[in-house]
Amino acid sequence: MTVTPARDALVVIVDGDEVPGITIYGLARRGGWGPVVIPAHVWFGEPEVDEFVLRGDAWEIPTWDLPILIWPTADGMAAALRLSLAAVIASGCSVAWVGAEGLPFCDPPQLFDPGCMSTGVLAWMTAQGQFECALDPNEPISPISDQQLSMLRQFARGLADVP
Repeated sequence: MTVTPARDALVVIVDGDEVPGITIYGLARRGGWGPVVIPAHVWFGEPEVDEFVLRGDAWEIPTWDLPILIWPTADGMAAALRLSLAAVIASGCSVAWVGAEGLPFCDPPQLFDPGCMSTGVLAWMTAQGQFECALDPNEPISPISDQQLSMLRQFARGLADVP
């Protein structure tokens, strides 16, 4: 049985086409975050990043679709994601994470609920600087555990669990 490496499975939509890439998300109180510049220089080829924002009454989830032109090594991926997620946190978001097209995603009040988002988060960072990235482009997709999702949900209580 052949297992697909992450670099062949993770995609984003750019101009209506699926291309290799990831989606970076942030979670903030509505109006509680400022401009974000995803550090394209840490990604090979410095890809253009598309931003859009999901909104609820109390929360906003800014998102950035990041096409990956050349996949980094596992160490390079972790380093690039650490800097990219830190830029999102620096803007005022309380949590930043990584997903991709086709992976589970749910708006609050189900955000980070394992019953809705199990297997949907590949890397994350909190405003306290906690960071985890097990994403190796040459290995199968390795999402965070449901226990870690529940921890992120607790961390984002008051935003992740409100409509």
